[in-house]
Amino acid sequence: MITTQTPQAWTNLRPEGRGEARGALAAYAYQQIRDRLIYCHYQGGERLVLRPLAASLGLSPTPVREALLRLVSEQALELDERNTARVPTTTRTLFLEIHGVRGDLEGRITRDLAAHITPEQIAVLREKHRDFIVAYENADPHATAVANAIFHSTAAGFSRLLFTVGIIRGLWARMGPIYAAANSLPTLSPADPNHPHLQILAAFEKRDVDAATDALQRDFLQAREWLEPLLPEEQPLTI
Repeated sequence: MITTQTPQAWTNLRPEGRGEARGALAAYAYQQIRDRLIYCHYQGGERLVLRPLAASLGLSPTPVREALLRLVSEQALELDERNTARVPTTTRTLFLEIHGVRGDLEGRITRDLAAHITPEQIAVLREKHRDFIVAYENADPHATAVANAIFHSTAAGFSRLLFTVGIIRGLWARMGPIYAAANSLPTLSPADPNHPHLQILAAFEKRDVDAATDALQRDFLQAREWLEPLLPEEQPLTI
């Protein structure tokens, strides 16, 4: 049974027991909305209307408004002409910029992981990759995108480079809506022995830094080939 629809980051944070301080509630709202962006819950152009969003989080509008404005300041969201938060629509040019920076930073994380990742952590990543396979074999583009995001975020969570991981999460918040809009599957099945995820894991087991980073770059190339044709060349006009 595939479990990618409810990322652990969502289930670990509940309203009860999180404190009543306004700052804590805003931080909770920020974490939840950012995770929804990362894990492909929203598509580009989608509006996040304050009161319905607050109700879905079990919060009052005030901390949710603060969280939305924080995400706007980080360019994860934008404000439309009515000052309603909206998920940005990403052009091919911007996608290539974000994708390139993400590749550079995740390369750093992959090199770090190859030096110290444990067998238990590799086993967790293999389980996440199995979820990826199940989603792909069910021909579900959205679940496939979510499973892929969870594989990468789980790997990053094992890294010691916490500052770098924090930066990458901001990039994932822009990438998630791109994956969410994908209406096709990647060309290469994740069950294929040559899939980059499996090659990354094999390199981790051998502590082969070069092989792990080479496999990651192949993974990013395949993701680009999958996603880039789906994106608009220029920013569409909004009415």
